[in-house]
Amino acid sequence: MREFQRKQHKRRFLYSRFVLLALLIVLALVIKAVWGAYGREQEGTANLERAQNGLAALRARSTELEEKLAHLKTLEGIEAEIREQFQMSKPGEKMVVVIPDKSSEEAISEPRQSFVSRLFDIFR
Repeated sequence: MREFQRKQHKRRFLYSRFVLLALLIVLALVIKAVWGAYGREQEGTANLERAQNGLAALRARSTELEEKLAHLKTLEGIEAEIREQFQMSKPGEKMVVVIPDKSSEEAISEPRQSFVSRLFDIFR
């Protein structure tokens, strides 16, 4: 009989509101911790992807700069860079400046009318 009463006492204690409330609070804390870990994992994944994209861009830029540096180590590369940066020419060379014709600018700037708008212009 005492064994039965002890089991009943344990069962009443385990199913009491206090224990169930405590278990609910523990469950809520565990869920919050898991949710926070999931959020940090998502943020870490996004940061990793951004870092990998940045690394790829830096590698491409490095390759581009190395190619430009190799080009500048040649006499033709140096000459081309000087001509581009300082707009210089060799002795005896002449510089040509091309000025566009005004009539071609007007023809380009005038928008073409559609068939319908030309049709309405006839009746105006």
